[in-house]
Amino acid sequence: MATENFKHLVLAHYGSMYRVAYSILRDSDDAQDAVQDAVAAMWARRSMLSGIDNYESFCVKAVKNRCIDMLRTRASRMEMTDVEPGEEETGCLSAEIEARDTLSVVRTLVEKLPPLQQEVIRLRSEADCDLQEIAAITGVSHENARTLLSRARRRLKELYNNIK
Repeated sequence: MATENFKHLVLAHYGSMYRVAYSILRDSDDAQDAVQDAVAAMWARRSMLSGIDNYESFCVKAVKNRCIDMLRTRASRMEMTDVEPGEEETGCLSAEIEARDTLSVVRTLVEKLPPLQQEVIRLRSEADCDLQEIAAITGVSHENARTLLSRARRRLKELYNNIK
């Protein structure tokens, strides 16, 4: 794909990509980074982009995936930060360890959900997206997004209760 075609077909959707990234990440700098990373990845693979029917949808999906990767990286960094035993009271430390263990179990259970339910629950819990944003990002209706979220929560509750 030539540079002019790339500009016309991909960079024309920069605004849409930024809005989606901002709605997921809630930070202007991170949203710009996500869009730039997605555009750079598409530029690197521009020879494979000629067969795409809907460039806007492709661009938005690419930036959404990049945002999700950024959220996962953030979450794993937060899990890896350890509290030194002398820094906080023992009760707070044990509560934090228990919370981390519970979070780890829930993340494992989320992986057992169907892919679309996983995406919806992560967008709601990790990216703090509202239902309208989730519907726009996933390409489903507002009602369907609400149903998917409800079913995902119900299934997680069932799975978690079966562990105990």
